[in-house]
Amino acid sequence: MTQAPKITSPSISEAQNTERSVRLLAAQRRLYQDAKLIHNIRLTIVVTAGITGVFLALYFPAARAHIGFSSAAILLSISVLGSTREKRKSKEAASVQEEFDTNVFQLPWNSVLSDRPTNALVVEAAQRHKGDGLKDWYSDTSALVRPLDVLVCQRSNLAWGVSSHRKWAAAIVSAMVASTVAIVLVCYFLRLSFASSMFAVVTPLVPTFREYIEMWRSNSESVRAKEKAESKISEIWESALDGRRPPNIKKCREIQDRLCLIRQTNAIIPDWFYWLSRNRNEKVMHVSSNDYVDQARARGLAQI
Repeated sequence: MTQAPKITSPSISEAQNTERSVRLLAAQRRLYQDAKLIHNIRLTIVVTAGITGVFLALYFPAARAHIGFSSAAILLSISVLGSTREKRKSKEAASVQEEFDTNVFQLPWNSVLSDRPTNALVVEAAQRHKGDGLKDWYSDTSALVRPLDVLVCQRSNLAWGVSSHRKWAAAIVSAMVASTVAIVLVCYFLRLSFASSMFAVVTPLVPTFREYIEMWRSNSESVRAKEKAESKISEIWESALDGRRPPNIKKCREIQDRLCLIRQTNAIIPDWFYWLSRNRNEKVMHVSSNDYVDQARARGLAQI
């Protein structure tokens, strides 16, 4: 006797809009905003102070070496310490989002990857959140048999940011090239010696280039990690459709492990850059989710 396919109950689209779920989404968004704020403040200080150090070193030639090395040491310390604080906030946000996902997906918690967020952390962060857009986080996948609905929602998490990370990484490379050209031109037109160029211009900007390189590296790694995870989901999805049988729920937990790790180290993209393509990315996500439902329905893995 063939066992009837299971349906997630309550559905993801229903579970995600409960009071508890919305509070978790508000908390994770606020915590990610905290991480972005730390990132932006650190970047602003490092870049602005680095440029100021260049002007001071050029204006006071007798103290070029002292100004160059002092500014570089101070700004490198700010860069490293600020980065540590930013990563802690990102991990807190990732744990809250993991709590949301495991609840609405009805997946077991993996305590090896992350500790559960405390209620105090969730409530405090949620109360600081301002704005809406928290309802209907995932597209409606209630027609799909379990756990294909989970798989489609997990896939939407990955597809959402890949193009943005790739474009931002390219923009950072452009900024590094432009900064390098500017340094060369300044040294050339001021006819600085090699030693003066290193002390007055290059050394104060070392922390700035560290920030550039770190942003490029983290965005590139986010792209690679998300593409690998999406490839794994595609493999599971195609296997389920070919066999006309839903995958084991353990495979979804394995995908969730990857998502959790990605979120803990996910590169930060400025809000202004993110919003340039947000609406288009959101439309693509919803259309893609509907296409997956239609594919599954054609194989008898979704309700008519």
